[in-house]
Amino acid sequence: MGTSGTQVQGSVVVVGVDGSQSAGRAVEEAAAQALRWGRPLHLMHATGRTIVPWTPEHLQRVAVVTEHCRQRAVTVAPDLHITTATEVDDPAAMLVAASRDASMVVLDGGRLGQTGAVLLGATAHKVVTHAECPVMVVPLAADWSTSGAVVVGVDAHEHSAPAVELAFAEASRRGAPLKAVHTWWWDEANAYLAGTDQRGARSKVVEAHRLLVAEMLAGYGEQYPDVDVTEMLVRGRAGTVLVQESREAQLLVVGRRGLGGFPGLLLGSVGSHVIHHAHCPVVVVPSPHDGGTRTASAGS
Repeated sequence: MGTSGTQVQGSVVVVGVDGSQSAGRAVEEAAAQALRWGRPLHLMHATGRTIVPWTPEHLQRVAVVTEHCRQRAVTVAPDLHITTATEVDDPAAMLVAASRDASMVVLDGGRLGQTGAVLLGATAHKVVTHAECPVMVVPLAADWSTSGAVVVGVDAHEHSAPAVELAFAEASRRGAPLKAVHTWWWDEANAYLAGTDQRGARSKVVEAHRLLVAEMLAGYGEQYPDVDVTEMLVRGRAGTVLVQESREAQLLVVGRRGLGGFPGLLLGSVGSHVIHHAHCPVVVVPSPHDGGTRTASAGS
């Protein structure tokens, strides 16, 4: 049975909660994820910090909201071990700290996108950028496919490798096919002005990218022989293509940029775009080079 407590156990799935409808969707998805991987679930509710101290009565009301979220998780996974915590803390700081001992942090993304990107984005963006484990952002969309593929964005950079590894693991656990999506861009010059065979040059570019994807996926087929993999090369902008693919997917996985001039840039433009606009849950996976330490959903 689900239980209530305050102790966080190792390799838990952590979910940030509040009283919103979208947070409830995140709780349900977090419970399903914890059940899928055989991990306990820990619900965390931060009140935020104010100049005026929180009264015991208000904290009790917040705890009631947390308990309602716990009950929602129990309906998804009655036998899952569930703990809760209600803290006077900054939500982003609390969840980033929790990520050090978590296999995954799950966030409500219901108010992301459009004007909500400014509101909720302050918390979600900080957590996704600085967490030390993968972070799942759950949209408020009425429905997303539960039988579609796991989609992973693949590029030439090393920070993509942990995302590919997690995507294979997730596809295997979910019994889902995997679609590895790689985008490229070719600015076609006027053939007369360029004086070159544009079609031949374009073919060479496509083949180079095809070899790159094959190299990124090499070895995972032997490790996950049960996963049916489709490679998809698209001429287009990565963020736009991945959001489009998310319409039929049950999960979208992207890597977090490994190197950047400022910590706030670690997420990258593609990751930022998809967590705001994707139609299914998005998992952003840290790279060992950006401070992330655990990139597998299994919490290894």
